[in-house]
Parts: sequence; structure tokens; C-alpha cells
Amino acid sequence: MEKRFFITNENIDDNTIILTDEEHNHLSRVLRLSVGAEVECFADGDYLYNCEITSITKQSTTLNILSTYECPANPKENVTLFQALPKGEKLELIIQKTSELGISEIITFTSNFTIAKSNDNKLPRLEKIAVSSAKQCGRTRLVKLSPTITFKQMLERLKEYDIIIFANETEDKLNLNNIVSKGKKIALVVGSEGGFSQEEIEKIKAVGAKSISLGSRILRAETAAIGLTACVLYELGELGL
Repeated sequence: MEKRFFITNENIDDNTIILTDEEHNHLSRVLRLSVGAEVECFADGDYLYNCEITSITKQSTTLNILSTYECPANPKENVTLFQALPKGEKLELIIQKTSELGISEIITFTSNFTIAKSNDNKLPRLEKIAVSSAKQCGRTRLVKLSPTITFKQMLERLKEYDIIIFANETEDKLNLNNIVSKGKKIALVVGSEGGFSQEEIEKIKAVGAKSISLGSRILRAETAAIGLTACVLYELGELGL
């Protein structure tokens, strides 16, 4: 993690990468790396760049790309988490851990019992958390984040998916067998601290969601999101024991 740096396409010029701002400061002032050291860089995509430091100034670091190779840690399956907006820092934890597990996208939405208020000004901070998580777990394709949508908009978005798995606290069945399938576009739906109203539950089922229980114990919203993500990605072969 320490020697991996996030870049954009604007940082790349032929075989040269220029680090500025936070990434430059981390390399030069925190890690105190010097000319000749090798590091890895990645943009939001499929590839890693193995680089050598060729120059360090007060404002920037120049790197020479030695080799480029496809990142083996990127998710192979397309799974999106639809998360009813949780309170406080819980969303940050959900982004960190589901990104590590291999989720492709997280879409937050409001529902009848959500307590947290939608604030799209937090999106840049959440995107930084996604970058940090990618550095930590080794993936190069960032988990996709977007502004919070309404419950009605969430229902419309669910129609785009082949398989919808709904973590329903009123359900008594815990079984993912024969529900998930590789190569399909999969959506996971998890509620906030207050859960869903009965009307919302029926509307989620009406768009074709498979309603499942996560067990007899009451889970926090963030635990439910992380646990369901882990179970589904295990069934898809993204995680192994």
C-alpha cells in the first residue's frame, strides 16, 4: 500500500508520470523516497504501472514507467450495493470494506426511515476513501460512487439488473443457493438503521428482488452491507477459503 500512488490520465505523458499535490507529498515528505526507488502507480482502470523515480522537486515527482501490467485484484463480477443512507461514519466503513471485498459500485438512497440527510458535498471525501481502499487492497478499478438518489429512483435503477438480492429483516429464509450466477449484473439492497416500511418492502419485491434473511441476529446497517457483500462474492468465486 505505501508505495502505490493514484494518478489520473492527466498525470501520464508517454512513458512519464508526474505526481503532484497529495501523492507527491506522501512520496517525498512522508515516505521520503529518493531517486532510483521503484513504486507502483494506478489510475481508475485495469492496469498497474511499475515506475522508477527519476526526479523529485518541491512541487512534483517525475517517474519513468518501466512496465505496465493488468491488475489481478480487480473484481471479475459486476455487483452493485444499493445502500439506504446510514448515519455518521458508517457509510465510510461500508465503502472501505465492500471495496476490499470486491463490490463494483455503491449507490446510496433515501427511504422512509433513513435518519441521515443527503449531502452530496461529502462525495469528494468518499471518493478519497475509495482511492485509499483501492491502495490498501490492491485493486486498481475504483468502486464507483454517485450522488444519493430517492427510493423511487432506486426502484427504477433496480430494473437494470439481472439479479436483485434484498436483505429483508422480516424474512425468515437464509439461502443464496441458485440465486447468484456468474456473468450477471447483480444488485444488493440493504436498509439503513430504521429498516424499511412494509410498503417499501412490497415495492422492492415487486421489481423482482429475491428477499432473504441475514440470520436470526439483528445486524447493524453497516454489518448487513458488509456481510451480504461477502456472502454474495464468495458464492461468485471472488472470495475463497
